[in-house]
Amino acid sequence: GTLDLHMQKEERILFPALRAGRVEGIVAPLAAMRADHDGHAADTAAILALTGDLAPPDGACRTWRALYDGLRAFLADLEAHIRLENEVLFPRFESALSAPDAGRPDLGR
Repeated sequence: GTLDLHMQKEERILFPALRAGRVEGIVAPLAAMRADHDGHAADTAAILALTGDLAPPDGACRTWRALYDGLRAFLADLEAHIRLENEVLFPRFESALSAPDAGRPDLGR
């Protein structure tokens, strides 16, 4: 699905480039990842709207409740993943792109 494709792009293209400290040519992949994240946020909002914020109806069976509990945990993990990339990882490289020397980003090493 869409999430699998996103993870493949990160693991095969973006993360190896970031690990190597290559900032040139990284603008488009970073923009694509941010756009994907926006799409995931829209999908999450739709899921929450369709499920009444993951509130099972009265009388829902244990399986239904377990499904919603699992989905709630998944969405929390996805939100944390997106926030970490958008607010911590990507800005390190974006700031390196705008730096006068465009050197290696500070990876906190």
